[in-house]
Formats: sequence, C-alpha cells, structure tokens
Amino acid sequence: MPRPAPRILEVLRTESVTPNMKRVVLGGGDLSDFPKNHESANFKLLIPRPGQTEIPLPPLGDAPPEERPIVRTYTLRHFDHERGEVAVDFMMHADHGPASGWAAAARPGDRVGFAGPGAPKFADFDADWFLFAGDMSALPAIGANIERLPANARGYAVLDILDDADRQALPFPPGMEVIWRVNPHPEQPAMGWVDTIVGLPWLDGSPSVWVAGESGAVRAVRRYLTQERPIERRRLYASGYWQIGLTEDRHQLEKRKDKEALSRSTS
Repeated sequence: MPRPAPRILEVLRTESVTPNMKRVVLGGGDLSDFPKNHESANFKLLIPRPGQTEIPLPPLGDAPPEERPIVRTYTLRHFDHERGEVAVDFMMHADHGPASGWAAAARPGDRVGFAGPGAPKFADFDADWFLFAGDMSALPAIGANIERLPANARGYAVLDILDDADRQALPFPPGMEVIWRVNPHPEQPAMGWVDTIVGLPWLDGSPSVWVAGESGAVRAVRRYLTQERPIERRRLYASGYWQIGLTEDRHQLEKRKDKEALSRSTS
C-alpha cells in the first residue's frame, strides 16, 4: 500500500525504556488511515527548526533549507489503533543530534511532522531458524520482530547496547540464544560485534537473517553471509541505519550508492 500522506502529530507522553532508550508516544491527529502491523517500518521524522512555529510538510518545492524541517529516519516501534498512539524509541547519547535532542526535550503538546511509514521490515517467520543482529538503533525494529516470532523459534540474537542496563525485556522464545554485548563506544567500528556473528555455529535448515545498525559493520556481516554461508536471498535483510562520521543526508546518499552497487553485482 502507498505511504500515508505526511501529517503533524503531537507528543502525548514520554517513557524511559532503558537508561539510553527513550520512548516518545505521538498522537493527537486523525490516525484512522495509519496502517496496522507496520511495526519495524521506517518513517521520516520532520523536526521543527529553532523558532519555527509551523512545520512545513512535503512536498516542499523550492523552499530554502532554512525553512525546511530537519528530517531524520526512524523505525516504528508500535502503533495502537484503538488509542491512536504511535510509539517511537530514540537511542539517547551524550552528543545529541537533532532527533535525539528533540526527544530529550520533548514535552506533551510538542508538535512534530511524521511522513510514513513505509513497508514493514519483518523476518521470514516460516524459516527453520533465525539470526537477529543489531545495535541500539536497530533495537526498535528487532523488538517488533521478536514479538512476532513463533513460540518454537530457535536461533540467535546478537545485540550491542551502550550499557548493561540497556537490556530490554523482550519476549525471546526459549530456543533463541541472546547475546547482549556492551559497547559504550558506538562511534568506533564494531568489529567485536562482527566477530561474534561470524563465530556463531551455523544451524541446520534455512535461516531468516535480519541485520541492521552501523553501515560499515553491516556491510562486513553481509559480506560474510553472502560469501560464506548458504542463505536464501529472500531471507536476508541487511541494512545500514547510520554510518560513523556521516550526517543523515550523506549517509542516505551513500546507502543509495551501496544498494545500486549491490544490485549491479547480483544482476
């Protein structure tokens, strides 16, 4: 289905999920056309610039940069259709960017633009086993997947968090081995995360693999999976959500180039 038209939402409340993860619950508008079962899908958060009292929504035509909202990409954690509430989880860190800075200061009644969501990013739940891997930027989408796993699911989850207190009480089935890795320096290449994934014993059967996080680390994992492991392409999701040293706009440009190169190499 097509993405819903961009809209203005307001903050209803905020919640602390863990010390470094904050949930902002949005609503206040007509969400009757908001798609159900799209948790894990990405969307664009349109953050007002300092001094902006009105948030312009796409299409913005030839509006100059200073009149455009700040755009950041996030994933939908939960949508409650009956209550008309959209939950978005933000990774919090000392050096706030525009989005986490907005979330840190968010108060009930604050307004923000919301464009999306797109298609959900779910694993293939009919697979023989599962591998989930990600850092805290991917935890909202991974959490949405874990909540949908069959009770007899088996496999692995390799999750990088900033602090041991950032472990989330997700409903992992008993057959899932969960490896929480404390990495307080996400601004450095996460090669320990990559090595942990490479070192996992490969189970029998056809797996569904879901990997997201810092682009350099995700590329290394994707290379390993596609070159050294038997995996059906339709059951592999590997996406860079951000990249060390790059702004969101530059990262999205590099991500498009990466997708084009990958498409050419497999065509």
